[in-house]
Amino acid sequence: MRLVLTARLLLLLLLVHQWCFGWGFGAHRLVNRQAVELLDSPLGEYFSRHINYLSEHAVDPDLWRRDKETYPGEAPGHFIDADLFEAYPFRSIPRKWEEAVRKYGENNLKGWGTAPWRIEKFYKKLVSNFRDGDWTEARQTAAALAHYVSDIHVPFHTVENYNGQLTGNKGVHKRWEADMVEQYLLDAARPEGPLERVADPVEKAFVIVEESFPGLEPILKAETRARQTIPPESRDIIADWDKSMQGTEYIRILYKETGDLAIARMKASSVRIASYWQAAWVEAGRPSPPSR
Repeated sequence: MRLVLTARLLLLLLLVHQWCFGWGFGAHRLVNRQAVELLDSPLGEYFSRHINYLSEHAVDPDLWRRDKETYPGEAPGHFIDADLFEAYPFRSIPRKWEEAVRKYGENNLKGWGTAPWRIEKFYKKLVSNFRDGDWTEARQTAAALAHYVSDIHVPFHTVENYNGQLTGNKGVHKRWEADMVEQYLLDAARPEGPLERVADPVEKAFVIVEESFPGLEPILKAETRARQTIPPESRDIIADWDKSMQGTEYIRILYKETGDLAIARMKASSVRIASYWQAAWVEAGRPSPPSR
């Protein structure tokens, strides 16, 4: 069964555009790799031996998201349109799933996004993997947990206006998080510690959402200016995600005006990923990893 699923995921990897989801495949792999390098513990030593696995499998949840037959209901775990729940800074959104369901209804939650609770689910699963000594499963769980944590560092994954579709900026999502990042930022400076305390995985996720949300406004302002470099009759290309815009003045302006923001969010992604991993290992009792 595992071989069949692996083959299916590999096929999807060939078919799915890397830019469809948070950060693009290249950046997801990078932030996972850098997260491993931030760990200074026996867990870090073990993850370092499997750094290629943790990097390559950073994109698994995006492949699951495309395979709706095998992974139904995957998509809402990648985002939370927090402004549909409450006004910024979103502190009145219930942190417990059952309370959120009572307040908003499960159908609304599925439509508006469930990322903080998906993070909680995979965090708890990782704690269990560590406690049970299932280190092979722990690697897969850790890679997936990292993906969800990383996604909510992208401003577009925290807002209703996730693609600029409400403000005349349609298509900006892919252009910013994939085209711009792939062209300019995969060689960005490495993140530095220290790791952060994760006392409650859901509460920590909402801290990240509160940080990410304000990033939308400067990106939209930059995109509005960048859009002017394209003749009106040709602007449909921006929302045509089958076409790359790397190398264009449009992408250069996005980078010039918001590149520092993207670098900061990517660095924060790595720190938070490592923090979640370390917290899960500590909660599990700091079990000794295998030697290989």
